[in-house]
Amino acid sequence: MSHILIVLIVIGLVFRKPLGRMLARQFPDRAGRHRVVGTVIVAFALVIVIRLAALFWN
Repeated sequence: MSHILIVLIVIGLVFRKPLGRMLARQFPDRAGRHRVVGTVIVAFALVIVIRLAALFWN
């Protein structure tokens, strides 16, 4: 359950205005920004999957 909260917090932080402006400066095109946000979300999802696999491995 805490993993879901972490992912939601990260998504919330990504879409905040200061970070959004920084991403907009770094990646002026919308597709580039979406790729970065998608990469962050996928990275967190992979961490969650790996932690769950380790939990149920034993």
